[in-house]
Amino acid sequence: MSFLNGVSFLICTYNSASRITETLRHLAEQELSAGIKCEIILVDNACTDDTALIAENYWKQSDRAMPLRIFREQRPGKNFAVELAFQKAQYCYACIVDDDNRLNNDYLRIGYHLLESNAKIGIIGGPNAASFDIVPPSWFPAYQHCYAVGEQKGYNNGRFEVFADGNIGRNALWGAGMFVRTIIWHQLYSLGFKSLFIGRQGSKNLTAGEDDELCYVAQMLGYEIWYSSKLYLIHHMTAVRLTKSYRNRLFYSSVWSQTRIFAYINTLWGNPIKYLSISNHLKDTAYMIKGVLKRMITLQYVKDLIKWNEVSIMNVNRDMLIIYARIKDMKNVKNYYLDVMDLKKRIDKNAHNIIQSNIADRM
Repeated sequence: MSFLNGVSFLICTYNSASRITETLRHLAEQELSAGIKCEIILVDNACTDDTALIAENYWKQSDRAMPLRIFREQRPGKNFAVELAFQKAQYCYACIVDDDNRLNNDYLRIGYHLLESNAKIGIIGGPNAASFDIVPPSWFPAYQHCYAVGEQKGYNNGRFEVFADGNIGRNALWGAGMFVRTIIWHQLYSLGFKSLFIGRQGSKNLTAGEDDELCYVAQMLGYEIWYSSKLYLIHHMTAVRLTKSYRNRLFYSSVWSQTRIFAYINTLWGNPIKYLSISNHLKDTAYMIKGVLKRMITLQYVKDLIKWNEVSIMNVNRDMLIIYARIKDMKNVKNYYLDVMDLKKRIDKNAHNIIQSNIADRM
């Protein structure tokens, strides 16, 4: 399968009538002087407001050469909308733009040239800053990573630190502003890939994991995941997202995706066969319980309790919830691993065809 050379901006949105024009304005202001061809694909993900109509009218008035194509996905869930967007994309590179993302005007140019310069790069992303409808609460900096704000971080030789520019190894990126080779999505679905996630559903269901999943399956296909500090966007925060109630839901949302994410991590770099046995999951869970209990009796944690260090307390609470989620999800774990291992086998079996499609995509 081959695609036109250029970039498809993919906006998957739910009820963003109040903010979609600002997102589109920043896309309209992208530097096009280099002759990079591009389009915008907006997927109305079961919206109940006038998002699509407002976007269409705004784009007509802006009189931009970049086409805006609008589609509707009735099934709630970001992953359904993203799947449709990739199906409709005409260009070889896609950029996933959330409806509250404001891309710097050089975003298109930088992302495009990085992907053009290295065929091994499958996905690339960068740091995000924040803008606000209201004065941000004092607690926001301590929780900004839950909101996909700040420099992106991951593990490097056992240390959790800011990514250096380049290949980030066994890590994943935020979906906001992520550049992806369009061929990756089509390769996956030609192999019968079925996501283990539905994706966030507006503010009703904040459980995510699909961004991490995409990074890991791209690595299964042989691609590298890269970070560039030059890719810069602003992630806009509405007032409703700055309440403690929403913050706490967001903070704990990753709990429910852990068992599925680890199915990918262990299949890529561990011993997935081990995890087909429930007894091994129970051993790991017991080890996790021991670790949390040891942390809770440390002098530092006692001090944090006395001072009511909210971040420290919530981190321990999250670890306990992860244990609870593992136990609750125990009956499904074997199937997660079998599904991911089967995908890996199909990828390995079709390695030659995948390489050939990569070559065709770059022609």
